Amino acid sequence: MRSPAKILIADDERLVRTTLRSLLAEKSNWKVIEAADGQAAVDETKRHQPDVAVLDIVMPVMSGIEAAYEVRRLAPETKIILMSSHYTEEEAAVLARLFGDGNFIAKSEMGKALVPAITRLLPADSQIT
Repeated sequence: MRSPAKILIADDERLVRTTLRSLLAEKSNWKVIEAADGQAAVDETKRHQPDVAVLDIVMPVMSGIEAAYEVRRLAPETKIILMSSHYTEEEAAVLARLFGDGNFIAKSEMGKALVPAITRLLPADSQIT
């Protein structure tokens, strides 16, 4: 049996991290790792080599864009989803294509879009609940 899929969520707002953790807890075979800023996301990537990193674009210390670049460099197999409430969907989609895997979710859509987006990025054996 495959070990749990590791999902990194990075956002500077504790409430957002808590909400996303609760949302992702529905999947018993997913392990959620949290980071409070971009640098912490890079540090957690070094430690855990996540399968998917969900990165807020606007964070202190290191932005989600900078973190995505570093995550890609450190763990090229990690899939990246960018999220934001500060960019239009079109602007963020361009950033997601340049720095991520083309995946962007507006924070207002996280409740319905995040789990399906992560599921699409994981191997089939990690999608079993």
